[in-house]
Amino acid sequence: MAKPNIIISEQDLNRLETMLEHQAKLTPTMQHLEEELARADVVAPQDVPTNVVTMNAKVLITIAPATESTEITLVYPHDFHGDKGQVNIVAPVGAAILGLAEGQEIEWPQPDGHTMKIKIEKVLFQPEREGDFN
Repeated sequence: MAKPNIIISEQDLNRLETMLEHQAKLTPTMQHLEEELARADVVAPQDVPTNVVTMNAKVLITIAPATESTEITLVYPHDFHGDKGQVNIVAPVGAAILGLAEGQEIEWPQPDGHTMKIKIEKVLFQPEREGDFN
């Protein structure tokens, strides 16, 4: 499966690159995230389409083979407290969905060697859409 196009804000890109640079050792998921950042279309925060997953977005996703959607919020490691629905950007699901738009799917490697298929059903909340560019 070809990887879908992804769109990331300059701000998210800068924060994530800084975070990755400060890791003593990159996990396989962090390495995949780096590859995703390198291939992303990077735009100004105010130019991010309203249906794209950004950092701190609340999203409905489906992970095959499940047919029921799950609501998650994509957060930075320092904001991750294990709250219900929170997904860390350095977790496989988090790294996989960043930059995807509603309706897009991606196949993503898991630490156990299997691949998961994730579909973005709906972006319920996106900071940039609400005018929050911080």
